[in-house]
This record gives sequence, C-alpha cells and structure tokens, in this order.
Amino acid sequence: MSYIRKERDLSISRPINRPPNRAKRVSFLPVAFGVFVTVVNVAGQDNAGTNLRQQALAEYRLGHYSQAELLLNRALEAAEQTSNEYELALIYSALGDTYQDESRLQEAEQLYRKSISILSRHPERSHALAIMWRNLASALSAETDYPEALAALDRASRLVGTKKLSDAKLNAEILNGRGIIYFHQGQLGKAKTYLAHAAQTIPASNEPWELNAEDILNNLAGVYQNSGETRKAEQTYKRALELTELRLGPSHPNVAPTLTNLGALCVELKRYKEAESYFQRSLEILAQPETGTNEYRLMEALYGLGKTYMKENDQIRAEPILRRAVDIARRNQNQPFLIPEILHLLDDYEAVLRNLWNPEGADVLHAEAQRIRAAAAFTVRVRSK
Repeated sequence: MSYIRKERDLSISRPINRPPNRAKRVSFLPVAFGVFVTVVNVAGQDNAGTNLRQQALAEYRLGHYSQAELLLNRALEAAEQTSNEYELALIYSALGDTYQDESRLQEAEQLYRKSISILSRHPERSHALAIMWRNLASALSAETDYPEALAALDRASRLVGTKKLSDAKLNAEILNGRGIIYFHQGQLGKAKTYLAHAAQTIPASNEPWELNAEDILNNLAGVYQNSGETRKAEQTYKRALELTELRLGPSHPNVAPTLTNLGALCVELKRYKEAESYFQRSLEILAQPETGTNEYRLMEALYGLGKTYMKENDQIRAEPILRRAVDIARRNQNQPFLIPEILHLLDDYEAVLRNLWNPEGADVLHAEAQRIRAAAAFTVRVRSK
C-alpha cells in the first residue's frame, strides 16, 4: 500500500507563566511544527508524479519546505495529466503536511479533505483513508477545533475497526491524539488514560520523524504537571529525555522540546538555576544550522529563559531575551493555538519594560496585546468544505 502518513503528533509544551488555577496550553510538536511523512509505494506506481513526491519527501525531511512545495506542485500536475486519483490523494496529503509544518493550517485542512474525498471513493484504500482522517484531526487540533478533531479521530477509529486494519502505530497515534485533545478540553483524567495506553502500545522505531514512546511520555508528563503531580511529571519528562537521547543523540532537534518542558517545570518548582540550564541547552540545539528554523520552539525556549530571569529579579538579562521572543510572536499572530502564549509573553515583556523605566515601550505592548485580544474575541473560524 502507498500512503502519506503524518507520523509525529502533538506535544504538551510547558507554558511558563500560567497562574495555578489556569489550564496550561498544549501545542503540537514537530509534526506539530514539523509534520513528517512516510511514503510506501506499491508496484506499478513508479511514475513521474510518484518520483517527484519522493523527491519532495526528501526535501521535506531536511526542512526545505519551499523546495518540497515546488516539487509537490509539479507532481500534482503530472498526476492530473495521467488522471491518477490515488496519486493525487497522496500529493494533496503531502502538501497538507508541508503547509501544516509552515503553520498554514486552513490550507492544510483543505488539502487533507481533498485527499479524503478521493480516498472515500476507493474502498480498497481504507487504510490510507484512516490515516488521512487522523492527519486531518491533527490539523483541526492545531486550529483549536477540538470537537471536529475528535470527530475525525472517530472516523479513523471506525475504519480501523470495521476494516480490521492491523496497524499498531496508527492505533497509538489515534490514542495520543485523543489524549492531547482531552488535555486541551481540561479532561485530564481521560488524557492520562489515553496517553498511558498509547505509550504502552506504540511500536519502536528508529526514524526521528515517527511518533515514539518518548514523545507520548513527554505529553503524559505535561498532563501530570497540569494535575499538580510534579514528581511524576519530572520523572516522566526525564525518562522521555533519556529515551530521545539514546535513540537520536543529545543534540538532535527532537531533544529540545523536552528540555524546554523540564525548564518550565523547574521554574514552577523555583529551581531557577536548573531551569536556566535546560533552556540554554534547548536554545543551543535550536541554534544549530542543521536544526532548521522552528520559530515556535525558539519562541518557547526564549520565553522560558526570559521568564526565569524575571523570577530571579534580573530584568536586565530578561529584556533582550524576551524581546527576541516577542519579535517571533509578532510574526505568528495568525496562529490561533499560539494566541494565549503570545498574550502572556507580551504581558510579561510589558512588565519588564515598566520595571526598566521604559513606559512608552510598555504602553505600545499593552495596546498591541489589547488589539490581539479584541481580534481573537471576534474571530470565527470558517470551516472548510
């Protein structure tokens, strides 16, 4: 079977500045913010479109999204000329993955739906269709449309059951996706149950772009942290970190999110020197040329380090770090899942500027945050057809 599969799923990222009675935010890990794909080809599909799609996959895994998009659009033209519907569905999905990694979420959603529309006309492609429903759920979750995301996961689960599909990885991905959504909805008990089950059942893989037990453990640790189970959270984060380093090495980009999460937990526990160490190591990894640019992860780590300096009453060190984070935030205001974090970041940077006797700069930030809040309050998501 040939299919495009968005392998990695969500990661629970630690917000740095949430009050105790406020739910902490969940966000996508690369996938989320790198969505990766695997292509498996059946005999007889060695055509121009397939070859271009495979070349696009190689560029995609290197983080060369514009090159991948160019190749996929060429593949789309080739598939349209041969009226190869199945290849079209795979290319739509690959483009959707590329757009999701670039945070072009509504475009990604539309492409997944096009792929689903084609695959739904081919009963023999039920496995690929189930995977596509799961991919759509990931995009919908990133758009914070959790009811629709759960509905998409339900569709994937029903196909797995009714078609008796044997795919342990897909089952674990669906469980992980449900756990993340329940976290977002504040149903922490359900989130723990689904994530624990996913961590137990996910097959091992040596591929860095595939969902693995350590990714799910990172998510589970985030649920523990939000539940106030800080000891369990720290143990689970550290286990996730250990597994990631063993599998990929200590400087791999996939190590950075868990380091950032551990830093945020240390801030919560008032262990500021440890927090600094985790954030700085995360930033060192994200600064590597081979890591590519993941602005959200960079903003997250910068914000964490800046917040740590604030907690240590070191406003002078906090200011340039938070300024860098704010610059990234301003470029990403069109992403609904980032809005809560962006607003907290602006509020904290405003406070730092006031403490450093820069009321004019602080007033500008205050007004900016108010505009974002007002826009978010009146924004209604237009559902793709």
